[in-house]
Amino acid sequence: MSTLSLFFPLYFALAAFFLTAIETALFPRLGVPSIFTPDLNLALITFLASCPFDRNSFLGALGVAFASPLCNSSPGIIQPGIMLFIFFIGCHLNHTIFMNNIIPQAVFAGLGKFAMTVFVGFMAAPRPPLSITAIGALGCALTTALFTLPILVCLNMLQERFRPANPDSIAS
Repeated sequence: MSTLSLFFPLYFALAAFFLTAIETALFPRLGVPSIFTPDLNLALITFLASCPFDRNSFLGALGVAFASPLCNSSPGIIQPGIMLFIFFIGCHLNHTIFMNNIIPQAVFAGLGKFAMTVFVGFMAAPRPPLSITAIGALGCALTTALFTLPILVCLNMLQERFRPANPDSIAS
């Protein structure tokens, strides 16, 4: 076991902190409404779901799921639980043709954000109307899918770059 594969989950947890900082600090300063703020950590969850399922990919998804709500306004177990559920669905879909390309992975991340937003909207104490929840969820899902594309391209390039140097990496 190499050092890269030993600290693999830690790298993704640190990336989740970085992407959450971008979500909470950069997008509001740019004037992006909260309806259209993407969930960039779902790109990491989708990438980990497209990798072969093993201990490192599960621990990486666990680190991303629990690191993402720490800087957000919704601490608790619901958001990490939904993210892990999305990870397991993605692992199940990994054996199909739908998760072999970047576009279906981005659509999967958008659908995951839509489901997450609707579920958390139903858990809110003053329940908002379904139409407002659906519009907000659709805006988040579209921007999440759009921002997932470049993140997945970068992650796939890094995976290809380190594949020959590290034969026991997660993508082997």
